Amino acid sequence: MKRLLLSMITATALSGSAYSADLPNKKAAVAPVVAVSADGFDLAFGAKLMTDYINRGITQSDRKMSGTVYFEPRYNIGDTQLYLGVQPWTVQLPSKPTAEVDLYGGVRQTFGKFTVDVGGIYYLYPDNQRQYWTSGAATVLNPVGFTAATCAGPGFCATTARDPSFLELYIKPSFNVTDSLNVGANVFWSPNWNNYKFTSTYISATAKYTFGETGFSVSGELGRQFLGSLKAGTIFNAGPAQFKYPDYTTWNLGVSYAWKNLTADLRYHGSDLSKASCYIATSDPSGNRIGFAASGRSGWCGQRIMASIAIDFTYSKDLKK
Repeated sequence: MKRLLLSMITATALSGSAYSADLPNKKAAVAPVVAVSADGFDLAFGAKLMTDYINRGITQSDRKMSGTVYFEPRYNIGDTQLYLGVQPWTVQLPSKPTAEVDLYGGVRQTFGKFTVDVGGIYYLYPDNQRQYWTSGAATVLNPVGFTAATCAGPGFCATTARDPSFLELYIKPSFNVTDSLNVGANVFWSPNWNNYKFTSTYISATAKYTFGETGFSVSGELGRQFLGSLKAGTIFNAGPAQFKYPDYTTWNLGVSYAWKNLTADLRYHGSDLSKASCYIATSDPSGNRIGFAASGRSGWCGQRIMASIAIDFTYSKDLKK
C-alpha cells in the first residue's frame, strides 16, 4: 500500500513531459531545469497509460494496467514558476479506494543551469472500502462478517488506516551539466506516512542523458525509503512493543523516445525488499487472505519491466495562437 511506497513520479523519467520534469509527484525521477517562458498564466495537462503503476519499487495497481491524467495551472514571474495541480491515478490497493488523487503545489526557481522545486503533495484516497488492523493474534477486516485470518508472525499482520490519505513535503534540485546531461536529487518527507502516525523520508539521486535531437534519452534513479515504527498498544499494533517498518533501497533504469507531444518509455524497476518485508511495507491482502492460512509474503515489490506512453501539452507552446 505504500504507494505507497509510494517515488519517482512512477519512476518513469519522461523526456520533457510533466511526469518527469514538472510534476512534484512521488514519481518524478528526473527533473530537468524548467524553461520558464513568458510572464503570466500558463497551463500544462496530459495523460499517461502504463502496463503497471510502480512507485518507489512497489506496484500500486497489483501489477495490472493503470492510467492517469493531470491538470496543472502555472504562473510565471521571471525565472520563478508558481504551480498547483491535480492528478488522479487508477490503483488496486488494500483499502480499495476508487482512485489515488494527487493534489500538489509549489514553486520552481531557476538559476541559470540550476533549478530547485519546493512544494507539497497530498495523496488522497477517496471512498476506501476496507480496513485491516491487528487484534491479538489475528488480522480483522472491517466491516465485520469476514473470517479473521491468522497472522504469519509478530508484526506480520496486514495493517491499514481507515483512510490512508497523507501529506508529503519535497525539495527537488537539478542541474544541467551539459545540454544533454541532467543530474538531480529528490527529498520527500511525510509527518504521517499512510496515516500510520509515524514519519517517513525518501531520498534519491537521478540522472538523464538526451541524445541530441533524436528524441531518445536514458535515465535512472537510485533511492532509499526510510520508514518509522508503529507504536505499541494501538489499533495498528496490539503488541507490547513498537514495530519497525522496513527501510529499503529502490532503483529504476529506462529508455524514452519523445516525438512531438508523445513520449514512450520502457523501464526496469527493482528494490531490495524481500517478499516478507514487501508484505509488511504494502499490507498486500494476498499475503493474509481472509479465511486462509497467512503466507506473510507479497510479490508487489519484485523486479519488473514497465512500459508507458504519455501525451503532454502546454498552453503557451502548443495551443496559444
